[in-house]
Amino acid sequence: MLPLLYRTQKRTSSTMTRIGIVGAGFSARFHLESYRKVYGYQFEVAGIASRDRSRAEQLAKHAGIPHVYEDPQELLRDKTIDIVDICLPNHLHVPFILEAAAHGKHIICEKPLGGYFGPENAGGDWSAKGWSRKAMLDAIVEQIGVVETAISRAGVTFCYAENWVYAPPIVKLDKLMAASQSTILRIEGEESHSGSHAPYSRRWQTAGGGSLLRLCVHPIGAALHLKYAEGRRRTGVPIRPVTVRAHVANLSEIGSFRQEEPKHIVTGWEDVEDFATLIVTFEDGSVAQLTSTDTRMGGIRNFLSAYGSRAVVTANINPNTTCQAYTPDSRYFDTEYIVEKTETKGGWSFPAPDEDAVTGYPEELRDFIGAVQEDRAPRSDLLLAMDVLLLVYAGYQSAAEGREVDLRPYLNR
Repeated sequence: MLPLLYRTQKRTSSTMTRIGIVGAGFSARFHLESYRKVYGYQFEVAGIASRDRSRAEQLAKHAGIPHVYEDPQELLRDKTIDIVDICLPNHLHVPFILEAAAHGKHIICEKPLGGYFGPENAGGDWSAKGWSRKAMLDAIVEQIGVVETAISRAGVTFCYAENWVYAPPIVKLDKLMAASQSTILRIEGEESHSGSHAPYSRRWQTAGGGSLLRLCVHPIGAALHLKYAEGRRRTGVPIRPVTVRAHVANLSEIGSFRQEEPKHIVTGWEDVEDFATLIVTFEDGSVAQLTSTDTRMGGIRNFLSAYGSRAVVTANINPNTTCQAYTPDSRYFDTEYIVEKTETKGGWSFPAPDEDAVTGYPEELRDFIGAVQEDRAPRSDLLLAMDVLLLVYAGYQSAAEGREVDLRPYLNR
């Protein structure tokens, strides 16, 4: 394949930005596919690094990346790399953010910003069962402060890879709220599917939490983004979340389901939840009702609805009716991708014509490259990353203690 080197005829900047990918797993692959759809800026995906060099080499060959580094540290030492795109497991995000900032690199970081993965020096058999969620939240508050200080001191741009901010349905929703000058009274949203097949997701020590952290960060991020934008339109200041009440559960542990065979949703969660729902209250009194679960069949479900004072808008990211298909035999579609997380290709389905585009990945990366070249803040920034992580772990505390948790003591940023 051709190298990931882009020069456009109509450019917003003459600067050539060189990007290094850290990681060679799932997120690195879809980032690389989305870089191919970025326009308007000169940039090059110049190298890739992974602890698994063979996987990095395979991905570099597939994507036309010119250089494979011996390890991530070598990439950080390369002074020609401007942006580090962190596509690592959750528990490695914060350590690598701090190292990248120390080397003066601009940063793109996949969601979530970080997480709690057990006490320092915990053994491999550590379990989150019975562990204080308040202690987890306290650790997250400290973690957020360390990251914020490191980014500020380094003077680098931090880009939080929350693709829902850039998904065309969400972008249009925001524009309609702005055009109608609506007060957003209530937001409802969900990300759900039939469960992650990644082994790391089963344990808190490697995942940092269950469906609340892995899935609900998307509707949380989009809801916060909409209220930030509304506040900035009205007063120039984002409207922040102030309280959260949450509930988590393990629906796959229901006795009758455990006796069923075959099973069509993922099981085997060790110490993490497969369902979460929360109610967020904002500074202006508006609310958001947000849900995630690993127990929904029929493909991934991503939506967000905003109930405004002058308009109601629902953004259907997945599924949507852009393309609808039917086949009596799923084998007829064996060679064609339909949509993420669907259990069958038979019957009626909603094939995704360009799943990356509708979920916002190319526009997300375009904004990040532009932010670095134009020395401006990205739309999805460090404030959003910090507030989302704070909400998630305050949600865990709320669920454990059966009460609303006040976020205001932590919002002095």
